[in-house]
Amino acid sequence: MGSDAKNLMNDGNVQIVKTGEVIGATQLTEGELIVEAGGRAENTVVTGAGWLKVATGGIAKCTQYGNNGTLSVSDGAIATDIVQSEGGAISLSTLATVNGRHPEGEFSVDQGYACGLLLENGGNLRVLEGHRAEKIILDQEGGLLVNGTTSAVVVDEGGELLVYPGGEASNCEINQGGVFMLAGKASDTLLAGGTMNNLGGEDSDTIVENGSIYRLGTDGLQLYSSGKTQNLSVNVGGRAEVHAGTLENAVIQGGTVILLSPTSADENLS
Repeated sequence: MGSDAKNLMNDGNVQIVKTGEVIGATQLTEGELIVEAGGRAENTVVTGAGWLKVATGGIAKCTQYGNNGTLSVSDGAIATDIVQSEGGAISLSTLATVNGRHPEGEFSVDQGYACGLLLENGGNLRVLEGHRAEKIILDQEGGLLVNGTTSAVVVDEGGELLVYPGGEASNCEINQGGVFMLAGKASDTLLAGGTMNNLGGEDSDTIVENGSIYRLGTDGLQLYSSGKTQNLSVNVGGRAEVHAGTLENAVIQGGTVILLSPTSADENLS
């Protein structure tokens, strides 16, 4: 199929672009377009229930997606000159190669380094061990899964940042409705209305304020006794709950710290 072909996919079916094939000018509103290794998709518009999947070795150029459309880029796949509009989702890891722009600015992922992505509507980025991500925005149902390192992440309502053992995060901001799940290490986190759960990780210089909640040693289902926090600041409107683990050098400035024990009454410090 030539690159000047005009295609409308709205029937929920799956179309595959195989090695050596090029598909162009596709309007994808329902169903899946899969670009296999050696295949190429150009000028694809993905909306509604449409899903463009670029497999390892596949290439997508000048893709536009939004309004619940999804772009999935596998490890070793390439997607360039992307235009992401409101309501679009992108799913990938730091082994993919992508670049493009969205309403908040430009973004790219290349050679294990990701910068500037907007993840929402089920979109997610997996930061692999030894890789790095910076200036990521997480919105409704957007996820950042970190086994490497990340910094300057903004988590807004409905977004979730997960740092696994061995992963590290620094200078992240968790706003109202955002969630930070920590099993690795974190430093200089600002909780400005969101929630942070330390699940056996280590954090330092965390600030808790403005209706936010910090929990040490629990995810609400089980306890994690190996967790540790240092230099925790609990300001006006902030709440810290210590369920298990170690709390060192906390500073309470108008907020509340609650020490919980399964064998004794709760102790409130404020």
